[in-house]
Amino acid sequence: MFLLWNALARFVIEREIQILFGAASFPGTDVASLAAPLSLLHHAHLAPPSLRVRAIGAGAGQVPLIPKARLDRRAALAATPALIKAYLRLGGFVGEGVYVDHAFNTTDVCLVMDTTRMSQKHRDFYLRKGEGA
Repeated sequence: MFLLWNALARFVIEREIQILFGAASFPGTDVASLAAPLSLLHHAHLAPPSLRVRAIGAGAGQVPLIPKARLDRRAALAATPALIKAYLRLGGFVGEGVYVDHAFNTTDVCLVMDTTRMSQKHRDFYLRKGEGA
């Protein structure tokens, strides 16, 4: 899996791909039970207006936001899937709202990453690790 991530990073960097986006999922469809991690994403990692997509359609849902001052950040982060946390560490953002996918039993957020905002540390890490593969 590590080699796959390195190859993807190298592909993106070498081709100067600026924007990556896609869905990332929380297990389950009870949005209220996901209020803490979804509120954390909204308060701390919402995409800037120029990149912010919004969930639409029959499965679109609003997040029952917990006020930032009442949010247990540590618990919210622990309830956030590892893939989402990985993209956030690289500078990723989330769109507004969620898509509740009953067929897959997931609640999805849109992850958006402007690769020009990736830190030089992360850029160097992926390029250096990819050279040895």
